Amino acid sequence: MKDILEYIVKELVVKKDQVNIKEEKDGNFIRYTVQVDKDDFGKVIGHEGKIAKSIRAIMGAIATIRDVKVVVDIR
Repeated sequence: MKDILEYIVKELVVKKDQVNIKEEKDGNFIRYTVQVDKDDFGKVIGHEGKIAKSIRAIMGAIATIRDVKVVVDIR
């Protein structure tokens, strides 16, 4: 799942080398912390958070198929 999230985020940003995704697993719960360059932050969040919500929805759908819970934090 991390590779899918990384692909999505890197397609949105200009400074692809500044994308850092940390994965923390605890049983069937996964937390992803996404860090991007401050200049790219708005591109990942989107107007009124619409892009961030879409990213979370995609990851949630994948998590449902894999029977896990997922949280995506964007910083």
